[in-house]
Amino acid sequence: MRKSLGWAELALALLAVIGAVACWNAGVRTTEFPAVPDVSPAYSGTFYSGSWIALAALAAVVAGLLMVDGVRRVVSRGAPPTG
Repeated sequence: MRKSLGWAELALALLAVIGAVACWNAGVRTTEFPAVPDVSPAYSGTFYSGSWIALAALAAVVAGLLMVDGVRRVVSRGAPPTG
């Protein structure tokens, strides 16, 4: 039971990493602006959406916690310490 729960946590951690990457990509938008003759050269602007970036950071933290606990459950032997 312990090891299967650990593997499930590792699978959820992988899904959280995929979700973090998807949120990050949704939060960054680059726009190309063409050159205007005799006024300005061509340039690109990048817009960062704070809510998407924050959600990506939260998903990365959750993935890290799940990964640490999942590895602990898979690698450890015997009953958990009762402190």
